[in-house]
Amino acid sequence: MKNLLRTDQKGITLVELLSVLVLISLVTGIIWTTLNISVKHNVVETTKLKLQQEANAVITKLQYEHRRNDCYRLITSKNEIIIQGCEDVPSFKSIIAQDYFYEASEFEDSLSSDDTYKSQIDVRVEPKKSNLDNLYLKIRDKNNPKLSVTIQTSITRYQNK
Repeated sequence: MKNLLRTDQKGITLVELLSVLVLISLVTGIIWTTLNISVKHNVVETTKLKLQQEANAVITKLQYEHRRNDCYRLITSKNEIIIQGCEDVPSFKSIIAQDYFYEASEFEDSLSSDDTYKSQIDVRVEPKKSNLDNLYLKIRDKNNPKLSVTIQTSITRYQNK
């Protein structure tokens, strides 16, 4: 009986072991949640950056074609943006974008705010006579259509007067 009541025994009790396990679980949970949130945020920001880069590339290609051709048609559909020669000019066709979902319009209000993609255009452009003023281009990610970038631009050509 004297051995059971000794206070100089070494070791940990069940209560101490359980409290350590609870603390480790809490710390691990906090670290896991923080990492999970940061990874999700990183994916969203990387996707937005790619959308912005795609929009810049599309605008650059449009400016190039606008300055190079005397007449062309700008056609946007849900999955691509096409520049095609006019009927009275030797025909060419160039798909300048097809990796995302696209919308284009002359008015920002006509761009959809959901997944309907209602603002598609097919416009004849004659750069010597007019410019593409106030062109709104909206690009959405195919994997997450809620992520989008909208850019307003004016495509101009150097005028010889």
